[in-house]
Amino acid sequence: MKLKFFALLGCFFLLFGCGTADEDNSTGSGNAPPTDNMEDEEAVEDLTGHIISISNEGNIRILVTGSQANSSGVSATMYTLEESTKVSDTDGKAMDAADLKIGMKVTVWNTGIVAESFPAQSGALKVVVDAGQDGREQAAIEKALGDVKAGDPWLVEAVEEIKESHYKVTLKNLLEDSEPVEVEVQL
Repeated sequence: MKLKFFALLGCFFLLFGCGTADEDNSTGSGNAPPTDNMEDEEAVEDLTGHIISISNEGNIRILVTGSQANSSGVSATMYTLEESTKVSDTDGKAMDAADLKIGMKVTVWNTGIVAESFPAQSGALKVVVDAGQDGREQAAIEKALGDVKAGDPWLVEAVEEIKESHYKVTLKNLLEDSEPVEVEVQL
């Protein structure tokens, strides 16, 4: 009886030892060497939309609302920009994170890791500003967002120049199931 017990115990340890071997780190047990450089991480296109708010409490954080790259829906994500976050325009011109402004149209890339909250939260690996966006359009969006409830995730549905330096900005509050709001601003 003792012999069978020790044989079974030996087989158990043998199987247990073989089952936890992690030579190629394919099980993701955390034995991979840490990476300090975000360039080693693969960037995934996440969201294209407008910057709705910017805060700077140690790191710059931008709230972006717009279209998700991997679906047809709209979303809001708060992105944290690190020193390693690359910021440029669509022409490839490098920019500083401090150059970002409310109302700018951007596309943001991350690692694909997003905290499931509303708005979602993620780190940004790359932010690309639409170089084709008119500066007056950006200023009109910024001014219109100043006229609505601050802090809410507003989706910019449309921007229309009514006459010279006079814009109508259509905003949709993603927190409420209400009709879009049209805000007229003069620059």
